[in-house]
Amino acid sequence: MKITSVHRPEHAILAALLRDCRVEAGMTQAQAAEKLGVTQTTISKLEINERGVDFLVARDLCAIYGVDMHWLLDEVDSQSMKQKLPRARLVRKDKKKL
Repeated sequence: MKITSVHRPEHAILAALLRDCRVEAGMTQAQAAEKLGVTQTTISKLEINERGVDFLVARDLCAIYGVDMHWLLDEVDSQSMKQKLPRARLVRKDKKKL
């Protein structure tokens, strides 16, 4: 499978999980945004998958929400497998698969 975009189906899963984590932490989007140093609109766009989630932003949101980053990654994988989403393969410049 050739990756033509950095946007993948797993992004929707990640966005939903981050929203669920925020709600579980009892925080509003505005509160999360203030702690992260962004606007409430940014949090909203992340949660509806309108804007991609950077790895470091996900890490920071996990810290804010009191969620283990490893759990989040495992949950994205678990839900991806349940939905039978294809996994992209990394390809080196010399076309050898990793």
